[in-house]
Amino acid sequence: MERMPLINTQFTLFGGHKETVNPGWHWKPESHLAFELMYIIEGTQHTISEIGDMDVHAGEFIIIPYGIRHNNFVLGNQPMTYFAVHFNLDDSTLKYMLTRRYANHIITPADQEYDGLKTHVLALIKLFKRDYNLSDKLNIQVTMINLIMFLVTTIQKNPNFSLKQANLDQFLLCQKIAGDIKNRLDDQIYYSDHPTRMSLSGIISSYNISQSYALEIFKKYYSQSPQAYLISLKLEAAKNLLRQPKTQVSEVAERLAYSDPSHFSREFKKHFNMTPKEYVRTQN
Repeated sequence: MERMPLINTQFTLFGGHKETVNPGWHWKPESHLAFELMYIIEGTQHTISEIGDMDVHAGEFIIIPYGIRHNNFVLGNQPMTYFAVHFNLDDSTLKYMLTRRYANHIITPADQEYDGLKTHVLALIKLFKRDYNLSDKLNIQVTMINLIMFLVTTIQKNPNFSLKQANLDQFLLCQKIAGDIKNRLDDQIYYSDHPTRMSLSGIISSYNISQSYALEIFKKYYSQSPQAYLISLKLEAAKNLLRQPKTQVSEVAERLAYSDPSHFSREFKKHFNMTPKEYVRTQN
Protein backbone atom coordinates (compact mmCIF):
# COMPACT_ATOMS: atom_id res chain seq x y z
CA MET A 1 0.00 0.00 0.00
CA GLU A 2 1.30 3.44 -0.91
CA ARG A 3 1.06 6.12 1.75
CA MET A 4 1.59 9.84 1.98
CA PRO A 5 4.04 10.98 4.67
CA LEU A 6 2.80 12.26 8.01
CA ILE A 7 3.26 16.03 7.89
CA ASN A 8 2.93 17.94 11.15
CA THR A 9 4.86 21.12 10.39
CA GLN A 10 3.87 24.51 11.78
CA PHE A 11 3.84 27.30 9.19
CA THR A 12 4.24 30.88 10.44
CA LEU A 13 3.88 34.06 8.41
CA PHE A 14 3.89 37.53 9.95
CA GLY A 15 5.10 41.11 9.62
CA GLY A 16 4.46 41.42 5.89
CA HIS A 17 4.56 45.08 4.90
CA LYS A 18 5.67 47.56 2.27
CA GLU A 19 6.98 50.92 3.45
CA THR A 20 8.86 54.03 2.34
CA VAL A 21 11.28 55.47 4.91
CA ASN A 22 13.37 58.63 4.89
CA PRO A 23 17.15 59.12 5.05
CA GLY A 24 18.41 58.60 8.59
CA TRP A 25 15.86 55.85 9.31
CA HIS A 26 17.06 52.76 11.13
CA TRP A 27 15.43 49.89 12.95
CA LYS A 28 16.64 48.70 16.33
CA PRO A 29 18.62 45.44 16.61
CA GLU A 30 16.33 42.44 16.72
CA SER A 31 16.09 38.75 15.93
CA HIS A 32 13.12 36.59 15.03
CA LEU A 33 12.18 32.94 15.37
CA ALA A 34 11.69 33.10 11.61
CA PHE A 35 13.43 34.03 8.38
CA GLU A 36 13.07 37.58 7.12
CA LEU A 37 12.80 38.16 3.38
CA MET A 38 13.50 41.74 2.28
CA TYR A 39 13.15 43.26 -1.19
CA ILE A 40 14.55 46.75 -1.72
CA ILE A 41 12.31 48.48 -4.26
CA GLU A 42 13.98 51.91 -4.24
CA GLY A 43 17.05 53.28 -2.47
CA THR A 44 19.75 51.40 -0.57
CA GLN A 45 19.73 49.58 2.76
CA HIS A 46 22.69 48.88 5.03
CA THR A 47 22.14 45.73 7.09
CA ILE A 48 24.33 44.88 10.07
CA SER A 49 24.06 41.38 11.53
CA GLU A 50 26.05 39.10 13.77
CA ILE A 51 27.29 37.23 10.68
CA GLY A 52 28.25 40.21 8.52
CA ASP A 53 27.27 43.52 6.94
CA MET A 54 25.55 44.07 3.57
CA ASP A 55 24.63 47.03 1.35
CA VAL A 56 21.44 46.07 -0.49
CA HIS A 57 20.51 48.14 -3.54
CA ALA A 58 17.24 48.69 -5.39
CA GLY A 59 16.01 45.49 -7.03
CA GLU A 60 17.97 43.19 -4.71
CA PHE A 61 16.86 40.69 -2.06
CA ILE A 62 18.22 39.33 1.19
CA ILE A 63 16.99 36.48 3.39
CA ILE A 64 18.07 36.96 7.01
CA PRO A 65 18.36 33.55 8.69
CA TYR A 66 16.29 32.30 11.58
CA GLY A 67 17.44 33.69 14.92
CA ILE A 68 20.13 36.04 13.56
CA ARG A 69 20.26 39.41 15.32
CA HIS A 70 20.34 42.31 12.86
CA ASN A 71 19.41 45.94 12.30
CA ASN A 72 18.75 47.95 9.15
CA PHE A 73 19.57 51.50 8.06
CA VAL A 74 18.79 53.71 5.08
CA LEU A 75 22.08 54.29 3.28
CA GLY A 76 22.56 57.62 1.54
CA ASN A 77 20.43 60.73 1.17
CA GLN A 78 17.47 59.27 -0.72
CA PRO A 79 14.27 57.67 0.69
CA MET A 80 14.07 53.89 0.61
CA THR A 81 11.05 51.72 -0.25
CA TYR A 82 11.16 48.10 0.81
CA PHE A 83 8.99 45.01 1.23
CA ALA A 84 9.58 42.64 4.14
CA VAL A 85 7.93 39.46 5.39
CA HIS A 86 8.82 36.97 8.12
CA PHE A 87 8.20 33.26 7.63
CA ASN A 88 9.05 29.92 9.11
CA LEU A 89 8.29 26.28 8.50
CA ASP A 90 9.21 24.38 11.64
CA ASP A 91 11.49 21.99 9.79
CA SER A 92 15.21 21.64 10.53
CA THR A 93 16.07 20.67 6.95
CA LEU A 94 14.50 23.86 5.60
CA LYS A 95 16.39 25.99 8.14
CA TYR A 96 19.63 24.31 7.16
CA MET A 97 19.07 24.76 3.43
CA LEU A 98 18.03 28.41 3.54
CA THR A 99 20.74 29.37 6.02
CA ARG A 100 23.51 27.62 4.09
CA ARG A 101 22.47 29.24 0.82
CA TYR A 102 21.40 32.73 1.82
CA ALA A 103 23.23 33.71 5.04
CA ASN A 104 25.00 37.01 4.39
CA HIS A 105 24.20 36.76 0.67
CA ILE A 106 22.58 39.41 -1.53
CA ILE A 107 20.36 37.97 -4.26
CA THR A 108 21.02 39.96 -7.44
CA PRO A 109 20.06 39.49 -11.11
CA ALA A 110 23.23 37.42 -11.48
CA ASP A 111 21.76 34.66 -9.25
CA GLN A 112 19.82 31.87 -10.92
CA GLU A 113 16.85 32.22 -8.56
CA TYR A 114 16.51 35.98 -9.02
CA ASP A 115 13.79 36.12 -11.70
CA GLY A 116 11.66 33.43 -10.10
CA LEU A 117 11.99 34.93 -6.63
CA LYS A 118 11.01 38.36 -7.93
CA THR A 119 7.92 36.90 -9.62
CA HIS A 120 6.81 35.24 -6.35
CA VAL A 121 7.49 38.36 -4.26
CA LEU A 122 5.58 40.63 -6.64
CA ALA A 123 2.68 38.15 -6.48
CA LEU A 124 2.72 38.51 -2.67
CA ILE A 125 2.79 42.29 -2.86
CA LYS A 126 -0.28 42.27 -5.13
CA LEU A 127 -2.23 40.54 -2.35
CA PHE A 128 -2.07 43.58 -0.05
CA LYS A 129 -5.52 44.99 0.79
CA ARG A 130 -7.29 46.66 3.68
CA ASP A 131 -9.37 43.71 4.92
CA TYR A 132 -8.73 39.97 4.55
CA ASN A 133 -11.26 37.17 4.56
CA LEU A 134 -10.46 33.45 4.90
CA SER A 135 -9.89 32.98 1.17
CA ASP A 136 -7.49 35.92 1.12
CA LYS A 137 -5.47 34.49 4.02
CA LEU A 138 -5.30 31.05 2.41
CA ASN A 139 -4.19 32.62 -0.86
CA ILE A 140 -1.38 34.45 0.95
CA GLN A 141 -0.27 31.21 2.63
CA VAL A 142 -0.28 29.28 -0.65
CA THR A 143 1.65 32.07 -2.42
CA MET A 144 4.27 32.14 0.35
CA ILE A 145 4.61 28.35 0.43
CA ASN A 146 5.07 28.37 -3.35
CA LEU A 147 7.85 30.93 -2.86
CA ILE A 148 9.54 28.70 -0.26
CA MET A 149 9.12 25.68 -2.52
CA PHE A 150 10.75 27.60 -5.37
CA LEU A 151 13.77 28.41 -3.19
CA VAL A 152 14.09 24.82 -1.95
CA THR A 153 13.86 23.42 -5.48
CA THR A 154 16.49 25.86 -6.74
CA ILE A 155 18.87 24.89 -3.93
CA GLN A 156 18.34 21.17 -4.56
CA LYS A 157 19.17 21.60 -8.25
CA ASN A 158 22.56 23.07 -7.38
CA PRO A 159 25.14 20.33 -8.01
CA ASN A 160 27.32 21.70 -5.20
CA PHE A 161 24.58 21.28 -2.60
CA SER A 162 24.59 18.16 -0.47
CA LEU A 163 22.11 17.40 2.31
CA LYS A 164 23.74 14.95 4.67
CA GLN A 165 22.51 14.08 8.14
CA ALA A 166 25.96 14.85 9.56
CA ASN A 167 25.81 18.38 8.14
CA LEU A 168 22.31 18.88 9.48
CA ASP A 169 23.35 17.72 12.95
CA GLN A 170 26.35 20.06 12.86
CA PHE A 171 24.15 22.99 11.85
CA LEU A 172 21.64 22.37 14.65
CA LEU A 173 24.44 22.02 17.20
CA CYS A 174 26.01 25.27 16.01
CA GLN A 175 22.66 27.05 16.33
CA LYS A 176 22.23 25.75 19.89
CA ILE A 177 25.67 26.97 20.95
CA ALA A 178 25.12 30.35 19.29
CA GLY A 179 21.74 30.67 21.03
CA ASP A 180 23.33 29.83 24.37
CA ILE A 181 25.99 32.51 23.83
CA LYS A 182 23.35 35.11 22.96
CA ASN A 183 21.17 34.24 25.95
CA ARG A 184 24.06 34.37 28.41
CA LEU A 185 25.26 37.68 27.00
CA ASP A 186 21.75 39.14 27.36
CA ASP A 187 21.65 37.96 30.99
CA GLN A 188 25.05 39.53 31.60
CA ILE A 189 24.10 42.88 30.05
CA TYR A 190 20.57 43.35 31.33
CA TYR A 191 20.25 41.30 34.52
CA SER A 192 23.64 40.86 36.20
CA ASP A 193 24.57 43.19 39.06
CA HIS A 194 28.26 42.44 38.54
CA PRO A 195 28.93 41.43 34.91
CA THR A 196 31.80 38.97 34.52
CA ARG A 197 33.65 37.77 31.45
CA MET A 198 31.79 34.96 29.73
CA SER A 199 33.51 31.58 29.53
CA LEU A 200 33.16 30.39 25.95
CA SER A 201 35.15 27.27 26.71
CA GLY A 202 32.69 26.43 29.47
CA ILE A 203 29.69 26.82 27.14
CA ILE A 204 31.33 24.66 24.48
CA SER A 205 32.37 22.00 26.99
CA SER A 206 28.78 21.74 28.22
CA TYR A 207 27.92 20.25 24.81
CA ASN A 208 30.60 17.56 25.23
CA ILE A 209 32.58 18.67 22.20
CA SER A 210 36.14 19.95 21.81
CA GLN A 211 37.06 23.60 21.34
CA SER A 212 38.57 22.76 17.95
CA TYR A 213 35.33 21.10 16.75
CA ALA A 214 33.31 24.15 17.86
CA LEU A 215 35.72 26.35 15.90
CA GLU A 216 35.29 24.12 12.84
CA ILE A 217 31.48 24.22 12.77
CA PHE A 218 31.32 27.95 13.55
CA LYS A 219 33.70 28.65 10.67
CA LYS A 220 31.52 26.47 8.47
CA TYR A 221 28.11 27.96 9.32
CA TYR A 222 28.88 31.45 10.71
CA SER A 223 32.12 32.18 8.80
CA GLN A 224 33.83 33.18 12.05
CA SER A 225 35.12 31.74 15.30
CA PRO A 226 32.97 31.52 18.46
CA GLN A 227 35.13 34.31 19.96
CA ALA A 228 34.58 36.58 16.94
CA TYR A 229 30.86 35.78 17.08
CA LEU A 230 30.71 36.82 20.75
CA ILE A 231 32.63 40.04 20.05
CA SER A 232 30.24 40.97 17.25
CA LEU A 233 27.26 40.43 19.59
CA LYS A 234 28.88 42.51 22.34
CA LEU A 235 29.70 45.41 20.04
CA GLU A 236 26.22 45.49 18.51
CA ALA A 237 24.85 45.56 22.05
CA ALA A 238 27.31 48.35 22.83
CA LYS A 239 25.86 50.53 20.07
CA ASN A 240 22.39 50.05 21.52
CA LEU A 241 23.60 50.95 25.02
CA LEU A 242 25.50 54.00 23.77
CA ARG A 243 22.32 55.37 22.22
CA GLN A 244 20.71 55.57 25.66
CA PRO A 245 20.67 59.13 27.13
CA LYS A 246 23.57 60.10 29.39
CA THR A 247 25.25 56.70 29.14
CA GLN A 248 29.01 56.83 29.75
CA VAL A 249 31.52 54.79 27.75
CA SER A 250 32.95 53.42 30.99
CA GLU A 251 29.49 52.17 32.02
CA VAL A 252 29.05 50.33 28.73
CA ALA A 253 32.52 48.80 29.00
CA GLU A 254 31.71 47.56 32.51
CA ARG A 255 28.32 46.19 31.45
CA LEU A 256 30.02 44.22 28.66
CA ALA A 257 32.67 42.89 31.10
CA TYR A 258 35.65 44.56 29.42
CA SER A 259 38.72 44.79 31.64
CA ASP A 260 38.97 48.55 31.09
CA PRO A 261 37.29 51.24 28.92
CA SER A 262 40.36 51.66 26.71
CA HIS A 263 40.24 47.99 25.70
CA PHE A 264 36.55 48.38 24.84
CA SER A 265 37.24 51.56 22.84
CA ARG A 266 40.02 49.90 20.83
CA GLU A 267 37.84 46.93 19.96
CA PHE A 268 34.89 49.18 19.07
CA LYS A 269 37.06 51.28 16.75
CA LYS A 270 38.57 48.19 15.15
CA HIS A 271 35.08 46.87 14.40
CA PHE A 272 33.28 50.09 13.38
CA ASN A 273 36.16 52.38 12.35
CA MET A 274 35.19 54.95 14.97
CA THR A 275 35.51 55.29 18.74
CA PRO A 276 32.48 54.93 21.04
CA LYS A 277 32.51 58.70 21.67
CA GLU A 278 32.58 59.40 17.93
CA TYR A 279 29.65 56.98 17.50
CA VAL A 280 27.64 58.81 20.18
CA ARG A 281 28.23 62.11 18.36
CA THR A 282 26.90 60.63 15.11
CA GLN A 283 23.70 59.65 16.92
CA ASN A 284 23.21 63.14 18.29
